[in-house]
Amino acid sequence: MKAFFLFLSVLTSLLGFIYYYSTFRLISGLSLNGPVVTLILVGIGALVLLVPLTYVFSRVSKREKTQTFFAYVTFTNFGFFSILFTLVLLMDVLRLVDFGIVSDYSKLLFSMLLRFGFPIDGVTEVKNFSMAFSTIVVATALSSLGFYNAHVRLRYKHVKVPGKNLHPDLQGFKIVQISDVHIGPTIKEKFLRRVVGKINLKSPDVVVITGDLVDGPAATLKQHLRPLADIKSKYGVFYVTGNHEYYSGVLSWLPEIERLGIRVLLNENQILKVGKANLLMAGVTDLTAGAMIKSHATDPKKAMLGGENCDYKILLAHQPNSIYEANKLGFDLQISGHTHGGQFFPGNILIYFAQKFVAGLHRYQNTNIYVSRGTGYWGPPFRLGAPSEVSVLELQLQD
Repeated sequence: MKAFFLFLSVLTSLLGFIYYYSTFRLISGLSLNGPVVTLILVGIGALVLLVPLTYVFSRVSKREKTQTFFAYVTFTNFGFFSILFTLVLLMDVLRLVDFGIVSDYSKLLFSMLLRFGFPIDGVTEVKNFSMAFSTIVVATALSSLGFYNAHVRLRYKHVKVPGKNLHPDLQGFKIVQISDVHIGPTIKEKFLRRVVGKINLKSPDVVVITGDLVDGPAATLKQHLRPLADIKSKYGVFYVTGNHEYYSGVLSWLPEIERLGIRVLLNENQILKVGKANLLMAGVTDLTAGAMIKSHATDPKKAMLGGENCDYKILLAHQPNSIYEANKLGFDLQISGHTHGGQFFPGNILIYFAQKFVAGLHRYQNTNIYVSRGTGYWGPPFRLGAPSEVSVLELQLQD
């Protein structure tokens, strides 16, 4: 409990800095003063407090519709201010550097405002006003586009995965992956039903779910997983845990997921007979699982047991960083998620400082790794510069 309140305190302080820094810089640029400034500052304070209050409310309230409403309001303003803060910093840099473009634009705007009789003191005031106003407009436009992308634009990502000495019976073997759906405060059954529809249209040989499927307690969210029972796959559906399952009570979730006909792989495997080929489907728990449940510590070696001589070996691992052990053990392909591709600007840029394998197909020594940008989203309901995806991977003999 002490750690929980410490987390909320740090989060609120950080948000306070981001929200108020952005607000003060824009108030200055727009030359606002008087009661309107007081009103704005009080409103911003309410938005800052709304984030931790919504988090607490989600833990104690059982009213799902109310939770959803507050989560949307809270996470949307959080996402908006993240984008706004980045643009305000950019505005401050431009103001310092000024390549001449801003000045030329300000002079043009200054002459237009004078012509229409606006009481403007000079080009500098117009320059500050135009930059602040443009920043707000761009932040609003990017947030709107990000919201649209997260809720409407769910696309396939088709990838050919090359393999040397691929068994002829595995040529064209089709794996459909979803990852990081995050069924929780703002993503529900309706979205998942749409995802399942897209999966089934591809007539997959195998479907894999690479963690962070849920983001909340099973008691209140389990009904939203029902569409998963309708997945049609020739050789089955396989699932591994992500870090968010462990924040959400993983032990209560696993029976619910298995009840839907999904094979849960907790450092274990299943050998699939595909024609005359043996295909190993192995899965490990999340890299951080052992810190929360000792018996769930990730163990790729255990996941490989009995499948060492298979014709092709696949490891499902939520976090891309499992690749280092996967390569040592001789896996041909690792399928991961976790990164969200950074999810939205500026995260889609900053993510490269934290992850080596962010999105797409990569090769690490003798092992291919595919990293999904994720199918849903976490926190702010935005996708910007990192589109959500239903990944369609096809095994192909390397020329």
